[in-house]
Amino acid sequence: MNKLFLLIGTIMLCIQLQAQEKLHYWNDSAAYLQDQAALIFEQACKVLAAYPPGITVGDERKMALYALDALLHDTRMDHGTAFLSYLERITGNIAVELQKSKPSDRNIRFFRCYNDGFIIQTATVTVAIDLVRGGTADKPFVSNSLIRTLVEQCDILFISHAHGDHTDPVVIDMFLEQGKKVIVPEDFKKDTPSRLHILRGTQPVRETIHLPAKNTSLAVFAYPGQQGAMANNVYLITLPEGQTIMHTGDQDYKEDIGVQISRNNIKVDVLLVQCWMMPMNKFVSEVKPSLIILGHENEMGHTIDHREAYWLTFRRMSEVKIPYIVMAWGESIELK
Repeated sequence: MNKLFLLIGTIMLCIQLQAQEKLHYWNDSAAYLQDQAALIFEQACKVLAAYPPGITVGDERKMALYALDALLHDTRMDHGTAFLSYLERITGNIAVELQKSKPSDRNIRFFRCYNDGFIIQTATVTVAIDLVRGGTADKPFVSNSLIRTLVEQCDILFISHAHGDHTDPVVIDMFLEQGKKVIVPEDFKKDTPSRLHILRGTQPVRETIHLPAKNTSLAVFAYPGQQGAMANNVYLITLPEGQTIMHTGDQDYKEDIGVQISRNNIKVDVLLVQCWMMPMNKFVSEVKPSLIILGHENEMGHTIDHREAYWLTFRRMSEVKIPYIVMAWGESIELK
Protein backbone atom coordinates (compact mmCIF):
# COMPACT_ATOMS: atom_id res chain seq x y z
CA MET A 1 0.00 0.00 0.00
CA ASN A 2 2.85 2.39 0.89
CA LYS A 3 4.46 1.72 -2.48
CA LEU A 4 1.15 2.53 -4.20
CA PHE A 5 0.86 5.84 -2.36
CA LEU A 6 4.50 6.63 -3.24
CA LEU A 7 3.87 5.88 -6.91
CA ILE A 8 0.73 8.04 -6.98
CA GLY A 9 2.58 10.87 -5.26
CA THR A 10 5.43 10.69 -7.76
CA ILE A 11 3.01 10.77 -10.71
CA MET A 12 1.15 13.75 -9.26
CA LEU A 13 4.45 15.61 -8.71
CA CYS A 14 5.49 14.99 -12.32
CA ILE A 15 2.14 16.22 -13.57
CA GLN A 16 2.45 19.33 -11.40
CA LEU A 17 5.98 20.09 -12.64
CA GLN A 18 4.93 19.58 -16.25
CA ALA A 19 2.01 21.92 -15.74
CA GLN A 20 4.42 24.61 -14.51
CA GLU A 21 6.52 24.41 -17.67
CA LYS A 22 5.59 26.90 -20.35
CA LEU A 23 4.46 25.16 -23.52
CA HIS A 24 3.63 28.21 -25.66
CA TYR A 25 5.54 31.50 -25.95
CA TRP A 26 3.36 33.50 -28.31
CA ASN A 27 3.88 37.22 -27.70
CA ASP A 28 6.56 36.45 -25.10
CA SER A 29 9.86 36.23 -26.98
CA ALA A 30 11.89 37.32 -23.93
CA ALA A 31 10.70 34.33 -21.90
CA TYR A 32 11.31 32.07 -24.89
CA LEU A 33 14.95 33.16 -25.17
CA GLN A 34 15.58 32.84 -21.43
CA ASP A 35 14.08 29.36 -21.18
CA GLN A 36 15.95 28.24 -24.29
CA ALA A 37 19.22 29.60 -22.87
CA ALA A 38 18.64 27.85 -19.54
CA LEU A 39 18.18 24.52 -21.33
CA ILE A 40 21.30 25.00 -23.46
CA PHE A 41 23.40 26.05 -20.45
CA GLU A 42 22.23 22.94 -18.59
CA GLN A 43 22.87 20.63 -21.54
CA ALA A 44 26.31 22.14 -22.16
CA CYS A 45 27.24 21.52 -18.53
CA LYS A 46 26.18 17.88 -18.82
CA VAL A 47 28.26 17.36 -21.96
CA LEU A 48 31.32 19.09 -20.49
CA ALA A 49 31.04 16.93 -17.37
CA ALA A 50 30.95 13.82 -19.56
CA TYR A 51 33.88 15.09 -21.66
CA PRO A 52 36.17 16.97 -19.21
CA PRO A 53 39.06 19.22 -20.21
CA GLY A 54 42.20 17.68 -21.63
CA ILE A 55 44.78 18.01 -24.37
CA THR A 56 42.72 15.83 -26.69
CA VAL A 57 39.34 17.38 -27.49
CA GLY A 58 36.51 15.54 -29.22
CA ASP A 59 33.60 16.88 -31.21
CA GLU A 60 31.16 16.52 -28.30
CA ARG A 61 33.19 18.81 -26.04
CA LYS A 62 33.80 21.33 -28.82
CA MET A 63 30.09 21.47 -29.60
CA ALA A 64 29.27 22.23 -25.95
CA LEU A 65 31.87 25.01 -25.85
CA TYR A 66 30.59 26.46 -29.12
CA ALA A 67 27.03 26.43 -27.76
CA LEU A 68 28.27 28.47 -24.78
CA ASP A 69 29.98 30.88 -27.19
CA ALA A 70 26.70 31.44 -29.04
CA LEU A 71 24.80 32.22 -25.84
CA LEU A 72 27.53 34.40 -24.33
CA HIS A 73 27.79 36.49 -27.50
CA ASP A 74 24.06 37.25 -27.52
CA THR A 75 23.78 40.56 -25.67
CA ARG A 76 20.12 39.84 -24.84
CA MET A 77 21.42 37.22 -22.40
CA ASP A 78 23.91 39.51 -20.61
CA HIS A 79 21.97 40.08 -17.37
CA GLY A 80 19.21 37.53 -17.81
CA THR A 81 18.25 34.95 -15.24
CA ALA A 82 19.55 32.09 -17.40
CA PHE A 83 23.08 33.50 -17.57
CA LEU A 84 23.21 34.57 -13.92
CA SER A 85 21.92 31.20 -12.74
CA TYR A 86 24.49 29.44 -14.93
CA LEU A 87 27.40 31.47 -13.58
CA GLU A 88 26.25 31.08 -9.98
CA ARG A 89 25.93 27.33 -10.51
CA ILE A 90 29.35 26.75 -12.02
CA THR A 91 31.04 29.04 -9.48
CA GLY A 92 29.30 27.02 -6.79
CA ASN A 93 30.86 23.90 -8.30
CA ILE A 94 34.30 25.42 -7.73
CA ALA A 95 33.43 26.19 -4.11
CA VAL A 96 32.37 22.58 -3.54
CA GLU A 97 35.46 21.15 -5.24
CA LEU A 98 37.81 23.38 -3.24
CA GLN A 99 36.36 22.07 0.00
CA LYS A 100 36.97 18.46 -0.96
CA SER A 101 40.27 16.66 -0.43
CA LYS A 102 43.27 18.53 -1.84
CA PRO A 103 45.59 17.15 -4.51
CA SER A 104 48.00 14.53 -3.21
CA ASP A 105 51.77 14.50 -3.38
CA ARG A 106 52.99 16.80 -6.16
CA ASN A 107 49.71 16.99 -8.05
CA ILE A 108 48.30 20.41 -8.91
CA ARG A 109 44.68 21.34 -9.59
CA PHE A 110 43.60 24.27 -11.78
CA PHE A 111 40.16 25.86 -11.50
CA ARG A 112 39.01 28.13 -14.32
CA CYS A 113 37.03 31.04 -12.91
CA TYR A 114 35.16 33.80 -14.68
CA ASN A 115 37.12 35.64 -17.38
CA ASP A 116 40.89 35.33 -16.73
CA GLY A 117 40.58 34.18 -13.13
CA PHE A 118 42.27 31.02 -11.90
CA ILE A 119 42.56 29.20 -8.61
CA ILE A 120 45.58 26.93 -8.26
CA GLN A 121 45.50 24.29 -5.54
CA THR A 122 48.20 21.95 -4.28
CA ALA A 123 48.51 19.86 -1.14
CA THR A 124 49.94 22.87 0.73
CA VAL A 125 48.57 26.10 -0.80
CA THR A 126 45.65 27.56 -2.74
CA VAL A 127 46.50 30.58 -4.91
CA ALA A 128 43.98 32.88 -6.61
CA ILE A 129 44.83 35.05 -9.62
CA ASP A 130 42.60 37.82 -11.07
CA LEU A 131 39.55 36.53 -9.18
CA VAL A 132 36.48 38.75 -9.77
CA ARG A 133 32.70 38.61 -9.46
CA GLY A 134 32.20 40.05 -12.94
CA GLY A 135 29.46 42.45 -13.99
CA THR A 136 29.32 45.85 -12.32
CA ALA A 137 29.62 47.06 -8.74
CA ASP A 138 25.84 47.33 -8.32
CA LYS A 139 25.02 44.28 -10.45
CA PRO A 140 27.75 41.65 -10.01
CA PHE A 141 27.43 38.36 -11.86
CA VAL A 142 28.47 36.26 -8.84
CA SER A 143 26.95 36.96 -5.42
CA ASN A 144 29.09 38.26 -2.56
CA SER A 145 28.23 35.25 -0.41
CA LEU A 146 29.40 32.80 -3.06
CA ILE A 147 32.61 34.63 -3.92
CA ARG A 148 33.37 34.75 -0.20
CA THR A 149 33.32 30.96 -0.05
CA LEU A 150 36.05 30.93 -2.69
CA VAL A 151 38.10 33.57 -0.86
CA GLU A 152 37.87 31.56 2.34
CA GLN A 153 39.51 28.61 0.60
CA CYS A 154 42.37 30.67 -0.89
CA ASP A 155 45.60 31.72 0.82
CA ILE A 156 46.68 34.65 -1.37
CA LEU A 157 45.46 36.78 -4.29
CA PHE A 158 47.58 37.97 -7.22
CA ILE A 159 46.23 40.77 -9.44
CA SER A 160 47.83 41.35 -12.82
CA HIS A 161 46.52 44.88 -13.43
CA ALA A 162 43.84 47.38 -12.47
CA HIS A 163 41.25 46.80 -15.21
CA GLY A 164 37.83 45.91 -13.84
CA ASP A 165 37.69 42.49 -15.49
CA HIS A 166 40.83 41.47 -13.57
CA THR A 167 40.43 43.25 -10.24
CA ASP A 168 37.44 43.56 -7.91
CA PRO A 169 37.50 45.88 -4.84
CA VAL A 170 35.01 43.66 -3.00
CA VAL A 171 37.18 40.58 -3.51
CA ILE A 172 40.28 42.53 -2.44
CA ASP A 173 38.56 43.62 0.77
CA MET A 174 37.50 40.04 1.52
CA PHE A 175 41.10 38.84 1.28
CA LEU A 176 42.38 41.70 3.41
CA GLU A 177 39.65 41.21 6.04
CA GLN A 178 40.79 37.61 6.40
CA GLY A 179 44.40 38.71 6.88
CA LYS A 180 45.52 37.39 3.49
CA LYS A 181 47.97 39.09 1.17
CA VAL A 182 46.95 40.76 -2.08
CA ILE A 183 49.79 41.21 -4.57
CA VAL A 184 49.43 44.07 -7.09
CA PRO A 185 51.68 45.86 -9.60
CA GLU A 186 50.94 49.31 -8.23
CA ASP A 187 48.82 51.27 -5.78
CA PHE A 188 45.15 50.89 -6.67
CA LYS A 189 42.95 53.98 -6.35
CA LYS A 190 40.93 52.78 -3.36
CA ASP A 191 43.77 51.24 -1.40
CA THR A 192 46.92 52.53 0.22
CA PRO A 193 50.28 50.80 -0.22
CA SER A 194 50.18 49.65 3.39
CA ARG A 195 47.11 47.52 2.72
CA LEU A 196 48.38 45.92 -0.47
CA HIS A 197 51.61 44.14 -1.25
CA ILE A 198 53.09 46.00 -4.20
CA LEU A 199 55.48 44.00 -6.35
CA ARG A 200 56.79 46.07 -9.24
CA GLY A 201 60.05 47.42 -10.60
CA THR A 202 61.64 48.66 -13.79
CA GLN A 203 63.27 45.22 -14.03
CA PRO A 204 61.93 41.82 -12.96
CA VAL A 205 61.50 41.71 -9.20
CA ARG A 206 62.02 38.48 -7.25
CA GLU A 207 60.54 38.06 -3.80
CA THR A 208 59.79 35.24 -1.41
CA ILE A 209 56.27 35.73 -0.13
CA HIS A 210 55.62 34.05 3.18
CA LEU A 211 52.27 32.52 4.09
CA PRO A 212 52.50 32.19 7.88
CA ALA A 213 49.09 30.55 8.21
CA LYS A 214 50.32 27.69 6.01
CA ASN A 215 53.91 27.72 7.30
CA THR A 216 55.21 27.91 3.75
CA SER A 217 56.18 30.45 1.09
CA LEU A 218 56.02 31.20 -2.62
CA ALA A 219 58.97 32.26 -4.77
CA VAL A 220 57.63 34.95 -7.10
CA PHE A 221 59.07 36.84 -10.07
CA ALA A 222 57.06 39.86 -11.23
CA TYR A 223 57.91 40.96 -14.76
CA PRO A 224 57.05 44.65 -15.42
CA GLY A 225 54.66 44.26 -18.32
CA GLN A 226 52.15 46.67 -19.81
CA GLN A 227 48.72 46.73 -21.38
CA GLY A 228 48.81 50.00 -23.24
CA ALA A 229 49.73 52.62 -20.65
CA MET A 230 48.66 50.48 -17.70
CA ALA A 231 51.12 48.48 -15.62
CA ASN A 232 50.50 44.74 -16.00
CA ASN A 233 52.49 42.28 -13.93
CA VAL A 234 53.38 38.97 -15.52
CA TYR A 235 53.77 36.66 -12.54
CA LEU A 236 56.06 33.65 -12.36
CA ILE A 237 55.06 31.74 -9.23
CA THR A 238 56.97 28.75 -7.89
CA LEU A 239 54.74 26.69 -5.63
CA PRO A 240 56.05 24.89 -2.51
CA GLU A 241 55.84 21.57 -4.40
CA GLY A 242 58.22 22.98 -7.02
CA GLN A 243 55.93 23.66 -10.00
CA THR A 244 56.31 27.02 -11.73
CA ILE A 245 53.21 28.81 -13.04
CA MET A 246 53.18 31.91 -15.25
CA HIS A 247 50.12 34.15 -15.60
CA THR A 248 50.25 36.87 -18.24
CA GLY A 249 47.25 39.01 -17.31
CA ASP A 250 46.57 41.21 -20.35
CA GLN A 251 50.19 41.58 -21.36
CA ASP A 252 50.77 43.30 -24.68
CA TYR A 253 53.18 41.28 -26.76
CA LYS A 254 56.65 42.69 -26.26
CA GLU A 255 59.74 40.68 -26.99
CA ASP A 256 61.40 41.73 -23.76
CA ILE A 257 59.46 39.40 -21.45
CA GLY A 258 59.49 36.36 -23.72
CA VAL A 259 63.14 36.94 -24.55
CA GLN A 260 64.10 37.28 -20.87
CA ILE A 261 62.41 33.98 -20.06
CA SER A 262 64.18 32.29 -22.96
CA ARG A 263 67.57 33.91 -22.36
CA ASN A 264 67.63 33.00 -18.67
CA ASN A 265 66.47 29.41 -19.31
CA ILE A 266 63.60 29.80 -16.84
CA LYS A 267 61.48 26.69 -16.66
CA VAL A 268 57.72 27.30 -16.92
CA ASP A 269 55.61 24.24 -16.16
CA VAL A 270 52.21 25.78 -16.91
CA LEU A 271 51.52 29.01 -18.79
CA LEU A 272 48.16 30.69 -18.08
CA VAL A 273 47.80 33.04 -21.04
CA GLN A 274 45.01 35.22 -22.38
CA CYS A 275 43.49 33.65 -25.49
CA TRP A 276 44.09 36.75 -27.63
CA MET A 277 47.84 37.09 -27.00
CA MET A 278 49.35 38.43 -30.24
CA PRO A 279 51.21 36.71 -31.77
CA MET A 280 50.49 33.63 -29.67
CA ASN A 281 52.82 31.22 -31.43
CA LYS A 282 55.84 33.51 -31.14
CA PHE A 283 55.26 34.26 -27.47
CA VAL A 284 54.85 30.64 -26.37
CA SER A 285 57.84 29.55 -28.48
CA GLU A 286 59.95 31.95 -26.42
CA VAL A 287 58.52 31.00 -23.04
CA LYS A 288 58.56 27.26 -23.89
CA PRO A 289 56.10 26.08 -21.22
CA SER A 290 55.40 22.39 -20.75
CA LEU A 291 51.65 23.09 -20.93
CA ILE A 292 49.37 26.00 -21.80
CA ILE A 293 45.96 26.76 -20.29
CA LEU A 294 43.98 29.51 -22.01
CA GLY A 295 41.88 32.20 -20.36
CA HIS A 296 39.86 35.37 -21.02
CA GLU A 297 37.22 33.95 -23.38
CA ASN A 298 33.75 35.47 -23.22
CA GLU A 299 34.44 38.51 -21.03
CA MET A 300 30.89 39.85 -20.87
CA GLY A 301 31.90 43.46 -20.30
CA HIS A 302 33.42 43.64 -23.76
CA THR A 303 31.69 44.24 -27.05
CA ILE A 304 30.84 41.15 -29.09
CA ASP A 305 33.91 41.49 -31.33
CA HIS A 306 36.26 41.41 -28.31
CA ARG A 307 34.46 38.90 -26.12
CA GLU A 308 36.55 36.27 -27.90
CA ALA A 309 35.26 32.69 -28.06
CA TYR A 310 36.33 29.13 -27.38
CA TRP A 311 36.07 28.34 -31.09
CA LEU A 312 38.38 31.25 -31.84
CA THR A 313 40.88 29.98 -29.27
CA PHE A 314 41.07 26.66 -31.08
CA ARG A 315 41.69 28.52 -34.34
CA ARG A 316 44.44 30.66 -32.81
CA MET A 317 46.15 27.65 -31.25
CA SER A 318 46.08 25.53 -34.41
CA GLU A 319 49.76 26.19 -35.21
CA VAL A 320 51.01 25.95 -31.62
CA LYS A 321 53.03 22.78 -31.06
CA ILE A 322 53.01 22.92 -27.26
CA PRO A 323 50.15 20.99 -25.60
CA TYR A 324 47.29 23.23 -24.54
CA ILE A 325 43.97 22.97 -22.71
CA VAL A 326 40.80 24.99 -23.27
CA MET A 327 38.64 25.12 -20.13
CA ALA A 328 35.18 26.52 -19.59
CA TRP A 329 34.33 28.57 -16.51
CA GLY A 330 33.73 26.37 -13.49
CA GLU A 331 35.85 23.48 -14.75
CA SER A 332 38.91 22.00 -13.06
CA ILE A 333 41.72 19.71 -14.05
CA GLU A 334 44.27 17.93 -11.88
CA LEU A 335 47.75 17.42 -13.28
CA LYS A 336 50.60 15.26 -12.06
